[in-house]
Amino acid sequence: MTYLIKQKIVILLCCLFSVTTLHAKELISPHCEPLLDNQLEAEVIPYAQGLLWKISKQNKEPSYLFGTIHISDKDVTTLPDVVDKALHESEQFVMEALPDAEQMLLFSQMMFFHDGQQLSELVDTSIYNKTKSILSAYHLGPDAVSIMKPWAAFLLMNYPPDSGDPLDLVLLSLAQQNGATVSGLESLKEQADIFSDLRIPDQVKLLTDTVCHYDVIEEDFIAMKSFYLKRDLGGLYNYTQRHSMSKEPVYEKLMTKLIVDRNKIMAERMQPMLDKGKSFIAIGAMHLTGAEGVLSLLERQGYSLTAIY
Repeated sequence: MTYLIKQKIVILLCCLFSVTTLHAKELISPHCEPLLDNQLEAEVIPYAQGLLWKISKQNKEPSYLFGTIHISDKDVTTLPDVVDKALHESEQFVMEALPDAEQMLLFSQMMFFHDGQQLSELVDTSIYNKTKSILSAYHLGPDAVSIMKPWAAFLLMNYPPDSGDPLDLVLLSLAQQNGATVSGLESLKEQADIFSDLRIPDQVKLLTDTVCHYDVIEEDFIAMKSFYLKRDLGGLYNYTQRHSMSKEPVYEKLMTKLIVDRNKIMAERMQPMLDKGKSFIAIGAMHLTGAEGVLSLLERQGYSLTAIY
């Protein structure tokens, strides 16, 4: 496992980047399914605009909640002054999962079969060959791909194959330079379990759908970045819901575990940090918005929320 892949393990979870944002394209095998539009009006959701929020409560020092996107593009990693100031003034930095050598090793081990099973035994030959081609951009050779679990290949493909430090790690580094204490809301194993607990047929479907429409996923990286830079979380949410595939059981189940369930966990686990105050909490932007988003959950708990940026 190269350092680059280990680095990407740290930032693999935020939102389901692109499988639910696909368009119908030329199919590469009989197992590829065409995609249909949802034909639904865009949903109006709470907290649809803004990335940096001041979280305050009576008799407590305020904290900040910041929505991230897990890429290394300079347009994203160059922090606006207001975000940099909030981070610099905070005494505690909190991210989704703190990089830890032991956890990263465990996560990487979970990504691969260790019982002699082969990915080529589970997917169509054309899908397997395309998987090897795509993952070569992530510095994974054929030997590694051959024993990779379907969920791990699917997950990697839903993030750009760039090599710089993603926003999450940039924030972590700056916080450490500022002398802030650092912690995580989850473990990497908890994140990996969301995918590894899926049935193999469901993992295969996720991988197959992604490979079949990977050219669209590459286009969507650009669109998702655009929504993020505009701080348009409502647009980002609706963009990920615009195709009928997002309503299939495997995707609905995954999104519930990936977003809704984790929102509740993170909102609960950040309580001690918010009680202490002067915390800067950075989580994936898709966790902020919506009726079941972290901001709505905090509002129900009596916090005052103010959009700063």
